[in-house]
Amino acid sequence: MQKPVRIAVIGKYLGQLLTVLAILMLLPLLVSLVFNEFEFTVRFVIVEILLLSTGLPLMRIDAPAGLQTNEGLVISALVFMLSPLVMTLPVMGAGLGFVDALFETVSAFTTTGLSVVTDLQQQSRTFLFSRTYMQWIGGLGIVVLTIVLLLRPGIYLRKLVELDESEDIVGSTMLYARRILLIYMVLTVISTVMIWMAGANFFNALTHAFSAVSTGGFSNFDNSLAGFDSSLVAVSVVAGCLFGALPFMLYFRIRRYRFSMIFQDVQVRAIIFFILGIGLLLTVVWVREAQMPVADALYHAMLMTVSAQTTAGFASLDLTQIGHQGLLLLMIAMFVGGALGSTAGGIKLYRVLIFWRVLLHLLQKTTATPHAVIEPHLADKTLEMDEINKALLVIMLYFLAIFLSWFAFLFSGYEPVASLFEVVSAAGTVGLSSGVVSVDLPVHLKLVLCLDMLLGRLEFIALLVLVYPATWINRRFNV
Repeated sequence: MQKPVRIAVIGKYLGQLLTVLAILMLLPLLVSLVFNEFEFTVRFVIVEILLLSTGLPLMRIDAPAGLQTNEGLVISALVFMLSPLVMTLPVMGAGLGFVDALFETVSAFTTTGLSVVTDLQQQSRTFLFSRTYMQWIGGLGIVVLTIVLLLRPGIYLRKLVELDESEDIVGSTMLYARRILLIYMVLTVISTVMIWMAGANFFNALTHAFSAVSTGGFSNFDNSLAGFDSSLVAVSVVAGCLFGALPFMLYFRIRRYRFSMIFQDVQVRAIIFFILGIGLLLTVVWVREAQMPVADALYHAMLMTVSAQTTAGFASLDLTQIGHQGLLLLMIAMFVGGALGSTAGGIKLYRVLIFWRVLLHLLQKTTATPHAVIEPHLADKTLEMDEINKALLVIMLYFLAIFLSWFAFLFSGYEPVASLFEVVSAAGTVGLSSGVVSVDLPVHLKLVLCLDMLLGRLEFIALLVLVYPATWINRRFNV
């Protein structure tokens, strides 16, 4: 028997989230007043009216208590679709058309960082602040979704939040939400101070901290990290990206125990392995192919690898100049992504580790005796079949989405490697660009990338649940 979503529950929770969004958008409205950019003020006031006039009545709906899994996923999908749509109005104040503004807001809320805007140094401060702030909100939203709504099936996430099998996760939702919010804000403050003390002005430090901790990648400069005159500032920004790409609940375990235990985490060891491996390979490629000095090659390779692996999308080099080998190596990092339970995108390190352990398990069974009992393990935990199936399904869906989107670019006549890089960047919510994304990109391809960004941010399942007929239709059948 299947349980469809309850419309009253969807409406009530959606109203609450839209009202919260209205409250959050008071900050960029205030920024527009501080900088005397009143055209944006008017647009944000209209947004406030739209959100509150919709959210407040929905909140008053008399709905049953409790939230089904499919209802949580539908609400999450609707919020990530409606939020960019509403915020196109203030973004259009920067002179963008509707489609370009929608592309920018989808990129912001999904923490991707692909952009069609140029001459960023000439843009208003309200615009620059707003788009990084939207990334910060989007990053927080996906972490809460992962920990609170999708926590129940995962052994690994239970370990992160130190739950026993008998504990009630649903009853502790507010506790985890508060913990995540506290971690997120502390990391943002630390990153802002780091970047500011490294030499950036406070406005650039704050906006880049928003982008870094959310692993969003929007910068106030057309050439991203290269816009800073200081390599120390660039390193500080990338350090903030690394903060955001680690499992958030791991920070509470560090506080309770000791800092060295962070390296006992399987995902932390994996991200270090990928960053060092791909970074060193990139260094060799750029020394040999681009004739880059070793020190420069190592510096840029490590910055770019961390940016790609954390799916932040900041760049210290012009990617049109790094060659196909460099693009392919960065694609690997973007596809894998950061840790589960972080703001990072990609398929997530934990799913890669599950795939690797399942592969080893199959190989071990071929050499075992017929009656031997061998179970796949990861981090001293037995992997549940449901967990394995979901991990492999998400990996398969990522491959499918990338292939179909890439085909759309090839059919439109774009260069294969550059267009593949762009699609992987969008699906992984990274934001690094090989130069394909621009204001001149055809509308249908911009919409393809928007869909990729949404699918990648919501990890497919939420959007699939949204369009699945049984989510809305009450059907009873015998199993």
